[in-house]
Amino acid sequence: MRSTTPTDSPPPGETAVFYVTSHGSAGDHWFDWLARAFNANPDLMVYMGETVRAKYLRERSRKERPNLIAFTEFLADMGRPYPAVGEFFAYRAYQLEELRSRYGNRVRFVNVVRHPYCWLRAYVTWRCTNMGMRSTDTMAVDHEWSVVCHDTYRRLGLKTYTRGDIETWATLQGLHILNRMRSDARDGVCNVALERLVSDPVLFNETAAHLSHGRVQFEARLLDHVYAWTQTPFRANWRILDSPGAERQRWPQWQEEAYDALVGEQARSMFASFGYTLDRRDAA
Repeated sequence: MRSTTPTDSPPPGETAVFYVTSHGSAGDHWFDWLARAFNANPDLMVYMGETVRAKYLRERSRKERPNLIAFTEFLADMGRPYPAVGEFFAYRAYQLEELRSRYGNRVRFVNVVRHPYCWLRAYVTWRCTNMGMRSTDTMAVDHEWSVVCHDTYRRLGLKTYTRGDIETWATLQGLHILNRMRSDARDGVCNVALERLVSDPVLFNETAAHLSHGRVQFEARLLDHVYAWTQTPFRANWRILDSPGAERQRWPQWQEEAYDALVGEQARSMFASFGYTLDRRDAA
């Protein structure tokens, strides 16, 4: 992994490094499932600790990530015994553009997208449950509060809130992030719907093969094993978010108004291009 000349594939004996990007997994079972399913293959190492690490070791701010080139070298070194090593969910797709000039097609990535209504529900619930931390440690949620776009929501006349109204301010911030997700539509980003990966073992296997330069494949028995996990949450008290229409029907009027104000047409068109239905009556 030390060469700075872009090549098409890592040489024999050198692990293939890849990334799976997203706009945060937020405790959503299907994001958990994807990483765990990949990790079930003995030829593949999955690393997804950067966002968790920042909550506890506090070596940098919650929004910062390691230098991408140095982190890629780190992954290659850590994953040396494996044919392939992948980092899941710490980075956004737009952050990986610098990899191309350094590695070309050698370090591959896919961006996993989710229906926006389900993504939003997981995003809000994760913050309302203290982001997996003990109730006595609110550092992560305190950071989330500090980056909320308070002035924007006040200027737009959206629902008012205090620090304790996590459901409200997390919803507004989540809608703001949904609008920012339009960055996923840029050239060179391979977007894959999480819902398709959950329902299509062939696509799952093709994705693993693509990311690993053909080094990793899932045999039928292993696929059956990991797909048996899709409908059973790994985390206590979490539910499967598989009905976008039902999520939208639960929105109060203030959230409908916030959606209209914060999520623009460009983002909505992008979600539709992924195959997502956004009509409140029959979202799917």
